[in-house]
Amino acid sequence: MTIFQILAGIFAVSMMYVVSIHGKKKTLSQTEVISWLTLWVFFIVIALFPNLLLGIVHVLHFSRVFDLLVVLALMILTVLVFGSYFSHREIKNRIESLIRQLAIEERKSKRKQP
Repeated sequence: MTIFQILAGIFAVSMMYVVSIHGKKKTLSQTEVISWLTLWVFFIVIALFPNLLLGIVHVLHFSRVFDLLVVLALMILTVLVFGSYFSHREIKNRIESLIRQLAIEERKSKRKQP
């Protein structure tokens, strides 16, 4: 076992701890907690036993398991960034709409006062 595998395992266990804390605080739903914990368990398995992916690496014509993991990580990061961007835009539009509505209501209330 390499130092990288040990560090990856420690990192994944600490992330599982963080997820469980947020689950107990109810900042994450039960489904989210299960999803994150599953992801971190998968991460631990792949970090400790990278040879499990050798078959997929050969089928997809990658040179090394690491290359496959980098491509998968970039794909996941792209999805997360797009999701975050669209969520941000939606929240921004809602806030703008709310501020506009509040400004109109405030303007109307000022006109009614003598």
